[in-house]
Amino acid sequence: MKQLKFLMVAVTLLIGISLTSCIGEGDPTVTNVTFGQITSIFPIVIKTPYGVEYTATNSLESDLYPGDYVYFQYSYNSDLVEQNATKIDATITIGEKITYKPAVNVSDKGEDFESVTILQVGNGPESNFKFLYYDKSKILFPVMFLMKDLSKESLNKHDFTLVYNEEDVKADDSEIVFYLRHKSSETEAKQRASAYKLFDINRALEQFKAKTGNKPTKVVVYTNETKDNTTDALDKKKDELTKYEVVYEFKD
Repeated sequence: MKQLKFLMVAVTLLIGISLTSCIGEGDPTVTNVTFGQITSIFPIVIKTPYGVEYTATNSLESDLYPGDYVYFQYSYNSDLVEQNATKIDATITIGEKITYKPAVNVSDKGEDFESVTILQVGNGPESNFKFLYYDKSKILFPVMFLMKDLSKESLNKHDFTLVYNEEDVKADDSEIVFYLRHKSSETEAKQRASAYKLFDINRALEQFKAKTGNKPTKVVVYTNETKDNTTDALDKKKDELTKYEVVYEFKD
């Protein structure tokens, strides 16, 4: 069974900032990791949130389609690329294809979105590395959780949903609140894993501004985390929800 390339979260990974590294002194090779969206598959072209497009010079796996979001590594010869170039030919390695869906307004849907806990988001609520903004309307969560094994079959039994309730928003609110839910049909999940989850919050932002007249100053996300890292059973959850908050700096 094909194993997934689960990638542990790097503290220094920041959207929109180039973390350039060279193989050795004097070597023009630039290697980095970032996020992007597939815009073409013949050849593979990936556009990053900060506007740079990377075209793969190597062949890649065939289950990628236009519109897919990915976490990937790129490598190229800087001697062959103009400074501040927005289109770069590179050797690309896909680390993970990221699931993407809109946040759900629970005042519209009464579905049950949670059956298990998670371990944590990012490096935990006390860390500077919690969740990321892919852009002004999308949130990217590095989620750590338990699976039965690191396979696609196991991963497909896990579903993450970002929920909110429009009716909870008050006219004087300055922070927009979400809840990250984890649903699983697996039993005996013991394997620690991490994956990125991307959610569109545009509708929630529009509804928030309609009620408050302003954009939020912060995005707050609550999660049900376990107090026993050997199980994701809800009866082993922490007594209180874990709170994550990151300043929302998009003004336009």
